[in-house]
Amino acid sequence: MIRDAKISDAKEIVLINSNGWKQTYKDIFPEDFLNKLNPNDEINIEKCRQKIEEYAVYEINNKIVGFIRYGKNRKGYNDTYAEIYAIYVDYNYQKNRIGTKLINYAFSKLKKNYKYALISTLKENSANIFYQKIGGKYIGTCLFKLEKNEYIENIYKFKLQ
Repeated sequence: MIRDAKISDAKEIVLINSNGWKQTYKDIFPEDFLNKLNPNDEINIEKCRQKIEEYAVYEINNKIVGFIRYGKNRKGYNDTYAEIYAIYVDYNYQKNRIGTKLINYAFSKLKKNYKYALISTLKENSANIFYQKIGGKYIGTCLFKLEKNEYIENIYKFKLQ
């Protein structure tokens, strides 16, 4: 079941996010950075709580197994563009179309106010294949900065209306 997130979901969202980064980026980001990610970090949990209206979660048997975060684009495109900021599904629940369902949920909400949605992902991320498979059109690249390092992200455009 997909639903809008509640403040009480923040801790589980941060846990899934932290574990997702450790799994997805283990051969991309510095190991010492990933090892420092703490799913119980109160600062990150509080940041999530403060932006909880941007999140939706996927639940199975009252357990959150995935989330999506979305809103107005932060890439400098005009006001007809929304953006998916993050989407993560617990590793044990991947390959069950949960990611597709979360994206469709976000797109259904976003199409009320936007014409397009953007999703960016690291060039090395296997999610590139997924975004192309669900209809994303590659439109260019942008830089993602993490500590002192810069990484290239591919940007995909989705038509909402």
